[in-house]
Amino acid sequence: MIIKLRRVGSDYYAEVNGVVIRIGNLRPIDYLLIALAYGLGTRYMDRYGADEYMVNCEVVNYEIRCMANCGGSEDRCLVYRLLTRGGLTLRCLTRS
Repeated sequence: MIIKLRRVGSDYYAEVNGVVIRIGNLRPIDYLLIALAYGLGTRYMDRYGADEYMVNCEVVNYEIRCMANCGGSEDRCLVYRLLTRGGLTLRCLTRS
């Protein structure tokens, strides 16, 4: 998967698998937590027939603390696994 970040004037856009998303005033951590809520929430709502799912998070220094209802399938959510067990690798390329 390739994710492209572009700036057009003063606006930023991310392109993920051909879908362009305008990035607003949210912080990068906000988007990560949205991905967590989406990953956990869709499974929870599908399992229990709920129409709403809420994750309550706070960012304290370099730690994220969240509380949410769990349905037992959290390990199937990649974002959850990355946040709780690690597994994200970034190799920085030299600028040429």
